Amino acid sequence: MERKNKAKYSTLQNMMYVCKGAWEYEKRVYLYFGIFTVLTSVSPFIGIFFPKFILEELMGEKRQQKLIILLVAFFIISSIVGYLTVYLRQIYYPCMMKIRFEYINDHSKRCMTTDFKNTEDSTFLNDMETAFRGINNNDSGIEGMLHSSFKIVGSLIAFVGYIAIVLSLNIFLLIYLVINVMISYFLTFKVKKFEHSKKDDISDNDRRVNYLYNIMYDFSYGKEMRIYKISDWVANLFKKYKEDRLEIHKQIKFKNLYVGIVDVLLFIIREGIIYGYLIYLVITNKLSIPNFTMYFAAIASFSDWFNNIIKDIATMRGQSLDICDLRKFIEKVDEMETKNTMNMPSGPYEFEFRNVSFKYPGSDHYIYKNLNLKIPKGQKLAIVGHNGAGKTTFIKLLGRLYDVTDGEILLGGINIKCFSKSEYYQRFSAVFQEVKVLAFSIAENITLSEKDNIDYKKLNNCIENAGLLGKVNTLKNGVNTSIQKIIDDEGIEFSGGENQKIAMARALYKDGDIMILDEPTAALDALAEYNTYINFNKMVKNKTAIYISHRLASTHFCDNIAMFEKGELVEYGTHDELLALKGKYADMFETQAKYYKESERAVV
Repeated sequence: MERKNKAKYSTLQNMMYVCKGAWEYEKRVYLYFGIFTVLTSVSPFIGIFFPKFILEELMGEKRQQKLIILLVAFFIISSIVGYLTVYLRQIYYPCMMKIRFEYINDHSKRCMTTDFKNTEDSTFLNDMETAFRGINNNDSGIEGMLHSSFKIVGSLIAFVGYIAIVLSLNIFLLIYLVINVMISYFLTFKVKKFEHSKKDDISDNDRRVNYLYNIMYDFSYGKEMRIYKISDWVANLFKKYKEDRLEIHKQIKFKNLYVGIVDVLLFIIREGIIYGYLIYLVITNKLSIPNFTMYFAAIASFSDWFNNIIKDIATMRGQSLDICDLRKFIEKVDEMETKNTMNMPSGPYEFEFRNVSFKYPGSDHYIYKNLNLKIPKGQKLAIVGHNGAGKTTFIKLLGRLYDVTDGEILLGGINIKCFSKSEYYQRFSAVFQEVKVLAFSIAENITLSEKDNIDYKKLNNCIENAGLLGKVNTLKNGVNTSIQKIIDDEGIEFSGGENQKIAMARALYKDGDIMILDEPTAALDALAEYNTYINFNKMVKNKTAIYISHRLASTHFCDNIAMFEKGELVEYGTHDELLALKGKYADMFETQAKYYKESERAVV
């Protein structure tokens, strides 16, 4: 499943992108690293020149006072430079991390605000995983590029000094060292490219591993793990995917091994030639012992220094590929985002599905074909039908979680695509089948706000109308009680029905202009569901509201009922009209009524 994409940005462009972000998010890093760069560029020459000066004195006049001064100066300067280097490194590393965290925020926002359809698209999920590798540690991607960029600046300053020293000895020696290191560079970058070519396989594998890991450590799966004994199955799958990941890792490491072997061979040959040449100059009296020491140290440092520069450049080019993936992910404009948006009108709202056809991305099966339906202002509409009839899909299209394949959905006669997604979403209060509660307090779960911004009078009213007041009143900390124990050890676990009431209260608190209930009360009994719908309907007042329920008795109070079957609107009218029609709705209603009567007799 490998996808070969040409890098969208050059290494230089990505380096400027990262440096610009560093300036925007943490300017101090430039001050710290400016001083650090000067110190690191000076540091190697302390060990090159001081031994030369000391040897010259020992082989010359041997003045004790000068030797002591040289030794003390060497010790003091080395200590100060070494201390400041370590100290500054400890200061700028947290600054680097802060910069990376800002990019992590950008990645997170992209994940939370992208088109909803992307959350169910494996290609997008793989790209998300791939992009995260550009920000997930200190040594690669964004932070790695920062470290490499700043290191190279210091290295280049020192490099000028090395070149001057080596040139004073022999220009051909310098050329040989450059060629030697360039070979290592090309091999290193080739490995980086190979590693990047495996990004899609790695992302696909890591996504599966992370999913299985979360299952194994999510106690909400605890009952299924034990009753159905799926722990071995999940563990074996996890092991398989980890082994697949290990195999890719081995391939990359073997490539690195080959480069390492070549590096060692080049090093042995290089050192043998260079030091043999230096010894020859000493033997032939063309080089003094102090200068031999200086050149010996300088060439050894030069080789390592230059090799590090080249490897840093190769590493930067590899990091640049990761940053390309990150930027491609963050900067891509969603298909459903509208450039020139219109202002949303004020509610209540009227909707119209006009010749709407829809199929999910990657599927050839149409859920709807030429669906036509009007929802007048302030109407309470019930959507009913058997499982698979297309009820939830209707809500996804109305809420613009998906765009229609053909046709259009109109709000007040205007295509909903003409409005900003975020502004359009603000008009909705919705309770979905799958309730998501947060490991925060009850108040924060309902208001989705911090404590200082909560309207507690409104909050309590919503809790009462959602049927949760009795439960909250039994809790020591009331609405400030945490849900779950993930963050707060004193948190409590709510039942499925109680979690659904939290979601109901959340929708009421938001008080959107369009209310949606998508079978949120499945965990409640029929009577509790009916009472919840009635209370919710009282709060809705004159707003447009859509109710979905598999229990027809819970929605008969609505203005109209739309019955769907296999993606088609088969019946439409009031509860009494549809019963009088004696069609599919009436059959379904009678079947459910008969079931509840039989259940009551069985209980008695």
